[in-house]
Amino acid sequence: MGDELQPSEITTLASKMAQAYAEMVRYYRDTEGLTQAESEAKAQDGGDLAWLREQALTAPPDQVSWWQLERLEDQDPEAVRAAWERQKALAREELQSGMRGADAVEEYDWGPWGRARFAALWQTMIDEWHPRGGIERALVETLAQAHSAYLFWLQRLTRRVTVQVAYEEGDMRREGKWTPPQQSQAEAWEQAAAMVDRFNRIFLRTLRALRDLRRYAPSVTIQNAGQVNIAQQQTNTAELTPGVAED
Repeated sequence: MGDELQPSEITTLASKMAQAYAEMVRYYRDTEGLTQAESEAKAQDGGDLAWLREQALTAPPDQVSWWQLERLEDQDPEAVRAAWERQKALAREELQSGMRGADAVEEYDWGPWGRARFAALWQTMIDEWHPRGGIERALVETLAQAHSAYLFWLQRLTRRVTVQVAYEEGDMRREGKWTPPQQSQAEAWEQAAAMVDRFNRIFLRTLRALRDLRRYAPSVTIQNAGQVNIAQQQTNTAELTPGVAED
């Protein structure tokens, strides 16, 4: 599959593709009542080479299956390597754009507006913190996710309470008395309030972790210095290249 891939990647790809092929054979055998030989023959008929290559190299990444790559590998191993490199590149882009984090908190009925609102929240936090690596970036993303979940449950709590208040006011006007909420309603309020508090705590805990990371892992930039004192230790930098940053 190419010398560029790491040995662990080659092993993983081979294992996943073999597993996908075996599962397809099992599917045909168990659901269609085919013999083992017939099932293997059908599993090997995965489409023509041109379609497999186009699917692997141009389709949305979540629509490319291990079985398709396994079928393609028999005829064009280099296309499998290119497809895998494309998957990794798209995954990096998704992570850097914040869309991976958005998937985790996306509501079932989110449209473009919901995704754009998360992206705006995520971007403001990225702009404020300027994360310096993968760990800080993950923490900032967790802040955005926790705040999104907090807003979700706060909105539910507000709706539930205000709707009940409207019912109560209607009862007062019609009957001159207040009808207390049923236990199920009270439990729903309590659940929403607890979830609001939970995600607010997650937000604050993550914020403390991010601040601690910044506080206890400072960066030291050395430029043309012959000697630098760090934590009461002398560091001779005469042989260091000027402008090199040490963490």
